[in-house]
Amino acid sequence: MTMLARTDTIAALLSSYRAGDVTAGEVIECHLGRIETFDTTVNSIVTINPRAADDAARLDDHLERTGELRGPLHGIPVVIKDNIDLAGLPTAFGSVAFAEHIATSDAVLVTRLKEAGAVVLGKTTMPDFAVSWHGHSSRSGITRNPYDTARDPGGSSSGSAAAVAAEFAVAGIGTDTGGSIRVPAALCGLVGLRPSVGLVSRTGTAVLVGDQDSPGPMARCVADVAALLDVLAGWDHRDPYTALPSVTRGTGTFSERIAAGPSRGARIGVVRALCASGPEDDPEVADVVDEALGALRSRGAVLVEVELPNLTAMLRDTLMYFLQSRRDVNEYLADAGAATQDIAEVVARGEFFPHLALLPPLAAGPRDPCSAPAYARALERRTHLRNTVAGLFAEHGLAALAYPTVRITAPLWADVEAGTFEDGPAHGRDRAPGTFPTNTLIAAQCAFPALTVPVGQTGRGLPVGLELLGLPHHDGDLLALASDLELACPPRPVPTGYQQVVNP
Repeated sequence: MTMLARTDTIAALLSSYRAGDVTAGEVIECHLGRIETFDTTVNSIVTINPRAADDAARLDDHLERTGELRGPLHGIPVVIKDNIDLAGLPTAFGSVAFAEHIATSDAVLVTRLKEAGAVVLGKTTMPDFAVSWHGHSSRSGITRNPYDTARDPGGSSSGSAAAVAAEFAVAGIGTDTGGSIRVPAALCGLVGLRPSVGLVSRTGTAVLVGDQDSPGPMARCVADVAALLDVLAGWDHRDPYTALPSVTRGTGTFSERIAAGPSRGARIGVVRALCASGPEDDPEVADVVDEALGALRSRGAVLVEVELPNLTAMLRDTLMYFLQSRRDVNEYLADAGAATQDIAEVVARGEFFPHLALLPPLAAGPRDPCSAPAYARALERRTHLRNTVAGLFAEHGLAALAYPTVRITAPLWADVEAGTFEDGPAHGRDRAPGTFPTNTLIAAQCAFPALTVPVGQTGRGLPVGLELLGLPHHDGDLLALASDLELACPPRPVPTGYQQVVNP
């Protein structure tokens, strides 16, 4: 039972429940036991849900009484990021300043998970207000990568990725503003999806850039991500961004879409300049991605070399953190009735992790971005960026763009703490956020869907992720391509190093 509870897919667990081979109570007990044993090393869970075992017991009772599963996620252990409301537990956004801020109701996405039968095991670690590529937080300290505890798991959905990789849960939920699902998923060897904005409701979820943020699933295979998205997606009258995705989604489920497979001869735009563009990039990552693309071509995909000229300038000009985030964070704090309702006050008190160099300039942004002359220019340039990227799809008949999610493997914590990757305050508003070599900002600042798929590992056994970027509201097509890519690549290695470490 232990191996079944830890490693099987959602479909396999559901089958075992139906057959009576295992109970939800046993599965949840197994995962909670692994958290208790190993999370002192990984540090991925910030709050355990005290109701998890009772929730599992109710599911077992339901199955025994009715002979039916509660829903499509019956008994599936899930963890959620600490900027998503779970009633009765803190929503602290990774910040020590909000450690006692208790959510009074569930986020819409949490309600949907519960109605489908999922068991939320707890809340996961994240950097303060999600403003880092890395897994450090004033509330929880440092989260470590299960593949090598001397390394970073990526951010900002750090704990969700690390927990799923370490088999503390079958799936995790993160949020993605600039790459916060895809970066940690790539560095932890997972599939991570940034859905089309509005496909998953943000009600009860703190956002960093309101018209850019997208909650989404992280799991160990594409099929599990699709199964989670089937539950999470849908109209919510409290989040107006859900309107367009709900009416353009079409018929059928995302799981059915991946089962149908990608269109024959799907054309994939390879942005070669994003594979290895600087001296800090790891050539092994580019080699693994190139092998994966070759394997995809052998399965019938057509690879098309494309270019995104002036990309650095376009990403710099469309950066919204320093113009919009203060307002958007503050709106959530006000709606949630938080004791502090201006992120600038948190920064003024010094209540944040010291390496978060992006937080002070973000908190110094305008209360109302419309009062800043630069805001109109940024909005205009964002439209240009979206049209430029969409133009590649139109010109070349593409199904997706492809490139490494991150151009290096998980960095050493020593390098993160030395400031190798974070921009300092002096760079601030004139640069994209950080010298961290990720390609995830493109989809984020276009507000397009994208996902990362583990496609192999380097000689040191560290995972490499390949990102596929698609057009808005074509998430199913993107998942179908990802499933084909997954079949073409070697299986992800299971991390074990953290199990031998007691005090990293």
